[in-house]
Amino acid sequence: MLLNKIKLVFIVFNLLTTSIALGQEGANINFQKEAKQHFEKTINKLGIPGFAVIVTQGNETILKEGYGYADFENQLIANSNTSYYIASATKSFTALLAVIMNDEGILKLDDPLKKYFPDLEIDYNLNLANIKVRDLLTHTSGLENDPIGWRVAFSGEHDQSTLLELMRYSKSNKTGYGNYEYTNIGYNIYAIILEKITDKSWQNWMQEKIFDPAGMNHTTAFISRAEKEKWLLARPYIVLDSVSRITLEKKDNTMHAAGGLIITPDDMAKWLKIQVGKGKLNGKQIFPEIMMLSSQKELVNISESERLFQPTGYGFGWLHGNYEGNKVIHHFGGFAGFSTHVSFMPDKQIGVAVIANEAVAGNKLMHLIATFIYDYLLEKKGWDDYDKEINTFTERLNQGRKMINASIVERNNRPRMLSLPLSDYSGSYESDEYGILTVQETPSALKVSIGNLQCVSTPFKNKESIRVELIPGSGQIIQFFIENNKISNLKYDGINFKKIK
Repeated sequence: MLLNKIKLVFIVFNLLTTSIALGQEGANINFQKEAKQHFEKTINKLGIPGFAVIVTQGNETILKEGYGYADFENQLIANSNTSYYIASATKSFTALLAVIMNDEGILKLDDPLKKYFPDLEIDYNLNLANIKVRDLLTHTSGLENDPIGWRVAFSGEHDQSTLLELMRYSKSNKTGYGNYEYTNIGYNIYAIILEKITDKSWQNWMQEKIFDPAGMNHTTAFISRAEKEKWLLARPYIVLDSVSRITLEKKDNTMHAAGGLIITPDDMAKWLKIQVGKGKLNGKQIFPEIMMLSSQKELVNISESERLFQPTGYGFGWLHGNYEGNKVIHHFGGFAGFSTHVSFMPDKQIGVAVIANEAVAGNKLMHLIATFIYDYLLEKKGWDDYDKEINTFTERLNQGRKMINASIVERNNRPRMLSLPLSDYSGSYESDEYGILTVQETPSALKVSIGNLQCVSTPFKNKESIRVELIPGSGQIIQFFIENNKISNLKYDGINFKKIK
């Protein structure tokens, strides 16, 4: 009799848990259908190629999908296996690697930089004996080094020996040691040290210590691997009058520790589950819980009330803030043609990521979608509210596009301010810190290139100057200097380059 009662209890329990699971599954399916409908409408309204959205709750994946096009020219449709560049959202991965390296005694977080650069003499305001490895990851080292940042993120002209040599250009930043100032350079220097002491790059360490254990089979710091294995890569675009491909695209030599990963929605879902699960994925402890909590811990106080989630602190690769009374751990990323939002609510066990492969709309859109998803799951807003927000955003976006287009027309109609024939400006110009900048004559303008970067210039207002966008969307001025009726040097964004031929 007792056995029958026990059996009955188990039957009832199984029925209840099964119905709950089926109810949750049904809710997820409905959300996925609604998301597809509304997100595809969003793409049409904004006229953009597409974006990816990933939503997890606990160990459940609510949504992981790419919408629109990964490759607009070739009409390749985005999906859950499309690889997106995530820019500075890379930092949380690199920081977890640093925690692992510390735990294994390979590179200790409390080691002073003097240990790894014993002969390096830099700014008198900085003492490398005081600056710890951990300071590099919390943006409190007080260091800046624009030449390293430029080469690893933009021009690609570097190798390990070059970067070690460029360490001598390190100097004090505006805030000084011990004070928070967000920058890429701390993560770049961490990668330099790691390779110096192990003869193994941060990219390969990341694969061994994070991607492989987590089963993130389509996440990598090597664009060449994705191309060789024919992964579907999301390409970067800008939409003004029409959809235009951005020429500056990531290569292996510009995938760096502060912004150098591509990831699929499938793998991003795993990453979010690992974060909310304190290192656990699908019931398996991938990374020790104490290690994950250490990587997520708020370490430095900051105050950025104007930013989304109003960050109050920074840890190892994560910002800490608040949304609707709930703690949100997050990091964003941006590069030419890509905008990335990655965040999670640890107490609610919700993870959200949005990645857009478009330059103008993407940065605002990713936050709009992410906050709507939080509101939806917290039962504060519905899809009608989302549609209203998208309509308002579309109006503002179109106004912004008109202003940008007007600015482009104005720049293109400026008179040329160069007194010599274009051929006289052509040649190679060298900076010890930034490398070789090349100027070439074309029939109507000067073409400028440095490493992976290139563009055709437009006139500027000052005499003997041109405007360039070597980094798309970021205009800089090149000022030429003439001695004895010949070009002697130029300054690009205030940096001196001497003409060598």
